[in-house]
Amino acid sequence: MDRMQAEQTALSQLDAGERLLWSGAPDPGRHALQALPAMLFGIPFTAFAAFWMTMAFRMTGAGSHPASPGPFFALFGLPFLLIGLAILTSPLWTYLGAQRTVYAVTEHRALIISGLGTRGVQSFTHADIGDLERFERADGSGDLYFAARGYVTRGVARMQRLGFIGIPEVRTVEQLIRSHLQSEAA
Repeated sequence: MDRMQAEQTALSQLDAGERLLWSGAPDPGRHALQALPAMLFGIPFTAFAAFWMTMAFRMTGAGSHPASPGPFFALFGLPFLLIGLAILTSPLWTYLGAQRTVYAVTEHRALIISGLGTRGVQSFTHADIGDLERFERADGSGDLYFAARGYVTRGVARMQRLGFIGIPEVRTVEQLIRSHLQSEAA
């Protein structure tokens, strides 16, 4: 997404009287890189599901007892194979999702806008902005985390960092958020 499209998308989400300070689109490659650990887990998961289906088919296939479940028994592994394939392709899905994402900063909130036809908009006001955490690369691009959300998975509480990933001029965006959003909280 180019800069003009990102700005138009951001402007369409502003409230009356709200002023856009910055808008941009993430680098889809940075999002895809973050999905690589999931993809690595997907390799043995998918391989085992395929192995299980193959072995189940061979064990219950041709020449089996007439009362055996036959090749249908191997189909029980199909959901696991499909889940494994989805995990394996997670970098692709995150890449495509990042191509439809826009980040914006106004004097009242930070926005993460995602989707094409149906838009999802996450708004972070000064009450949501916590400590800023910036990761800057040599070319000035980087990641800026400014909020966190808690969730529970299998009885374990976890925190997910939220922010702008793979943006150009990360330091400039950090200064905008610090001056306009963190100052309101004081």
